Amino acid sequence: MVATLTCKNKKHTLKPSTMVANNSTIVLFIGLFATLATFVSATDFIVGDEYGWTLSFDYQAWAKGKEFVIGDKLVFKYPVGKHNVFKVDGNGFQKCVVPTANESLASGYDVITLATPGKKWYICGVGKHCETGGMKLVIDVVPQSSAPISPPHVVPAPTPAPHVVPFGKTFMVGDDSGWTLNFDYQTWAMGKQFMVGDTLVFKYPTGAHNVYTVDETDFQQCIISIYTAPLTSGYDVVTLTTPGKKWYVCGVGEHCKTGGMKLVIDVLPRSANAPTPTPWSSYKGARRLGNTQGQGLGA
Repeated sequence: MVATLTCKNKKHTLKPSTMVANNSTIVLFIGLFATLATFVSATDFIVGDEYGWTLSFDYQAWAKGKEFVIGDKLVFKYPVGKHNVFKVDGNGFQKCVVPTANESLASGYDVITLATPGKKWYICGVGKHCETGGMKLVIDVVPQSSAPISPPHVVPAPTPAPHVVPFGKTFMVGDDSGWTLNFDYQTWAMGKQFMVGDTLVFKYPTGAHNVYTVDETDFQQCIISIYTAPLTSGYDVVTLTTPGKKWYVCGVGEHCKTGGMKLVIDVLPRSANAPTPTPWSSYKGARRLGNTQGQGLGA
């Protein structure tokens, strides 16, 4: 097909290749606009606003009237060690029961990205904080396309400091290197004893990486379930609450598959007479993978 345009008595013929190129440019701009619209519409919600995540607060009244959209973030802010955050199902929410397979968020500044539509339930698993203290939140997340575009509300991230969990040991994943590309995390984990009550700290530049808890199959294949929300604060603290194998990966681009950002550990039960370990891992035997600097990895 050849299109002919007439302008001031001159005919201009558009070749098919030119028309295809122009169409490709239009499609590209449409895609960029859609991506920008999604970014602009994202909102960060500090749960409880200035009160944060605390006792005797009506979180359902707080959530009333708010529109939570895919891409938005919930920030649970509280004093470290006093509370935590568990993602549960509707039954666990109603009865304030934490499933044994779930792990708590316990950094004091827990950021949860809303990745899928539908109802989401969160509770505090400390003592009776959910049952009698009202520390429970349920929200309904709607798809991005059904929500109006609004200016972003940016929550400044604090500069967290390492902390010690009274009943366990804290491991900084990767030690001084943190959670990064081209690092052998299985060598790092070798020789360490992880026990129920210990915590893992994933430290990385905010926005560069994230942390997903996955199962063994997804770990081997570097696949992220659409039903799992990542940790994205840049200082993600995961408390090991149950024994058994635990798998973690980075879900950004090819960071897991080709960048080596995957960790599996075996968590042991904590015996009643187990000595209280000193905080922080001292094993420095981890090594870099290869000599690449992340060339070709998706961002």
